[in-house]
Amino acid sequence: MFSKVFASLAVFLVISVQVNAHAIVTPALGVTGTAARSDVQKPSTAKPCGTINVTSTLDTSTPVQAAADGTFTTTATDFNAGADGSRSVTAKVDPAAQGTTFNTAVTVSQNGDAAPTTVGSDQIVAALPAGTTCSGGTDGNLCLVQFTTTAGFGNCVVVAQGAATGAAAATNGTAAATTGTTAANDTADTTTGTTATNGTADATTGTAATNGTTAATTTTTTKKHPHNKAAAAQANVDKAGTRAPRALLTNLEARGEKALNVVKRGVLSWVWA
Repeated sequence: MFSKVFASLAVFLVISVQVNAHAIVTPALGVTGTAARSDVQKPSTAKPCGTINVTSTLDTSTPVQAAADGTFTTTATDFNAGADGSRSVTAKVDPAAQGTTFNTAVTVSQNGDAAPTTVGSDQIVAALPAGTTCSGGTDGNLCLVQFTTTAGFGNCVVVAQGAATGAAAATNGTAAATTGTTAANDTADTTTGTTATNGTADATTGTAATNGTTAATTTTTTKKHPHNKAAAAQANVDKAGTRAPRALLTNLEARGEKALNVVKRGVLSWVWA
């Protein structure tokens, strides 16, 4: 009888420890908002991420961003003190983020308390192995990292790789589009010969306008129009046609005056004869 009571008590204590020995690493796969005791998983070979459905929660879970050197930071929180509430972890990575293949160990450079005296949190700093390429998720840049405490509890965390690079690429695309717009706005007045660099130009003065970068020196060249040449030639003809009659008139006037003088002398000679 005593042995049965002792055995039952032992089983009860084991179950009690398993129920109360909880710790979780956040942000946790499949958890929205603040993690609770009920969100804690017990990773195993058959279920590396516990009971969480990886396929339906991978893209909707909050990821942590891996730096260029692969390092990332998470938080381990225990829900009861002591070794059973250990915040000390080991970690493995599944680069394809399918939740099935966690064969590569993740280096943990800053770990949590293996036997905390109170309920609380520790920052966990880890690093993806060199050469790791995350290929999971819709964008193809997610890994899954499985964290397991020394008490056997834990969960999976989504790690994003290369998001900063994607942002940089987007920025470059915007810059390229901006450059294209600037190029489209660079106009030249082919009529006046005035050129504008990165802006517009004052066609009247021939002064180039810039947007604060480089101004191109411009020159406005005025060419005589063919119609102007024709008009000038016609004017010269008109002037020539006017000068000839005037010369003839002057000549006639001179001859008439001479003839008048001859007549006057003849009349005077006749009167005085």
